[in-house]
Amino acid sequence: MSLASVHHPTDIHSSHSSLATLSHSLEDITSWGYGHHAETVLTIEELRDQLNCCFTCGVSWADSHVSLDCSECGGYAMERPCPKCDGACGTIWKRDLSTSHASGKAKWSGECKSATQQKRDQCSSPVSQDLSHRLERLSATS
Repeated sequence: MSLASVHHPTDIHSSHSSLATLSHSLEDITSWGYGHHAETVLTIEELRDQLNCCFTCGVSWADSHVSLDCSECGGYAMERPCPKCDGACGTIWKRDLSTSHASGKAKWSGECKSATQQKRDQCSSPVSQDLSHRLERLSATS
């Protein structure tokens, strides 16, 4: 029996046209998928712009915008006065972008000059000064 004399059932012939349609549909979907994927690729600048925005309310911290009722904004954009002493020390703290975004709450990095000064003052308290003085005398007599 030759290959040319083989007869296919009619449902296979009818499915051939649906296969062609399916093939065409897959091409459409594939081309849409690639085009759609290309639209979602961000440049470095666009990514930086997105990271400098609040994920919760959408304002741009880079443009000094804030939402006062948003916990991720926390009432400030990219910088704020020291939150430990309410700005009395004069230090400006920077927004911790990754922690702010991850937690949904404003997070800051910086060091309070008042707290640092208090630690120095504690280290130079009369008790520690007296101890230092006694150690100096002890080493002088040895």
